[in-house]
Amino acid sequence: MTRSLRWYLTSNGFYLIPGGIQQVLFPWLVAVFLAETPERLGFAQMASQIPMVLLILWGGLLGDRIDQRKLLIGLQLLMIVPLIGMASLLSTGDVYYELLLGWAIIGATLGAFAQPARDALLNRVAGTDIQRVVTLAVGIQFGIQILGFIIGSGAEVFGPAPLLLVQAFCMFCASVATARIPKLPPIEQTPRRHPLKEIADGLAHVYRSDIMRPATILTAAVGIFFAGSYMVILPLMVRDIYQGGATGIAMAFGANMLGTVTTISFIMRRGGLDYPGRALLVVGTFSSVILGLLHFDLPIWGFYGVIYFWGMCGGISMTMSRAIVQEAAPASHRARIMSVYSLGMIGGIPIGSLVLGWSVGQWGAQNAVLIPAVGMLAVLALLAATSKLWDIKRQPTVTTAE
Repeated sequence: MTRSLRWYLTSNGFYLIPGGIQQVLFPWLVAVFLAETPERLGFAQMASQIPMVLLILWGGLLGDRIDQRKLLIGLQLLMIVPLIGMASLLSTGDVYYELLLGWAIIGATLGAFAQPARDALLNRVAGTDIQRVVTLAVGIQFGIQILGFIIGSGAEVFGPAPLLLVQAFCMFCASVATARIPKLPPIEQTPRRHPLKEIADGLAHVYRSDIMRPATILTAAVGIFFAGSYMVILPLMVRDIYQGGATGIAMAFGANMLGTVTTISFIMRRGGLDYPGRALLVVGTFSSVILGLLHFDLPIWGFYGVIYFWGMCGGISMTMSRAIVQEAAPASHRARIMSVYSLGMIGGIPIGSLVLGWSVGQWGAQNAVLIPAVGMLAVLALLAATSKLWDIKRQPTVTTAE
């Protein structure tokens, strides 16, 4: 492993701990601390993703124009400010729904510019085997987020304010680790045009590609159906069916992540997958069936067991779809293309969160879970029939890193 890759993965680890804490802390604050309705939780989760949807393509443009390493250092330091500000407000006990929405929107706005730069930087430090490094990076992502879930589960014991300070400290460590990445060769530049034309060029690259287009469409479906279930249905099941709080939410998210890490460990030992598109279609089908099991009355151990196996399927979906796009993306457009890929996931989350939050309010969580299960099966059938996803092969990519 090169020095550049070591420091990149270290930076990524520190950057993702706050994300794991946030995934537990935010729904806990809305659903348990403030005891809001399912519809209000769904709206809050949707609102927290809207800035990413609106700005991530601009983040991709910036990531192709500015050195990604320097951009990340500045953004990570800036992310500390709202965390400390929110910790100060929470310490006074003056917490209300609209305040939480504003805090989540600010964090998502900064994240919209950080994510494409982080994705594009990975290719520059990865070496020749992109799929292997993407799998490693995603494995670390989910493994580290389990630590974040554990920390987030302490919200009921320590209160939310100390957890926000932990998030701020980790973000500072992420910026320090990013600064330790050695300077890399300059980004390959194309002649600059109007920003909207450059963004449209990134979109066109994805649309015209028989490789990147179906992988991105599938990722958008995952955002609508699976990520929406993860962010809305699971916390509400913990609260309404199993009478749990922050610890129960953290255990649900942690079980899902543990399943993901299990699969990624297997892929790493195997050395990758030669037909990643084929894996996406097969495993996506199993994932939909497993999610549908939450429709039934399960004991609590069965609930967490289903979530674990669902996470195992997610490990392949997350790594292979991202690897397909990163392998196919040209260096000159990589941040923009990765922002389009991320938009597929992020753009689906607000839709899924809002629709599934409303569905839980109308029919209950156990009935609402059938919507994403059936919806995802329909998308998989469509892609299997109309795209070349089944035949996509693994492609090595040559990059330069210290």
